[in-house]
Amino acid sequence: MVEINTSEDKNTIQIVFSDDLSVAKASEMHEQLRKFAWEAPTISILTKEVKNMDLSFLQLLFSFAREMKNSGKKLIFDFQFEEEMERIFEESGFQQAFEKI
Repeated sequence: MVEINTSEDKNTIQIVFSDDLSVAKASEMHEQLRKFAWEAPTISILTKEVKNMDLSFLQLLFSFAREMKNSGKKLIFDFQFEEEMERIFEESGFQQAFEKI
């Protein structure tokens, strides 16, 4: 599921990802990212209550993050993963990659 929140001053868009973050949802997630990415100077990405995640989500999110960073956007990440999802995040190398963005 993707939830979009806008700060009162419209300076920050928060994109919340939860539940199923798999290849089956990649198209929907990509569409939501593209739709709201240009509406504020700061993009906040939050993951929470993730039940299923595969590398396609992390690849999509990393590509988006690089594009936003290159366009001058400020990015804030808050990855709240359960133990199994945290392991996927760490062992895939994406945790280190996101720290460098």
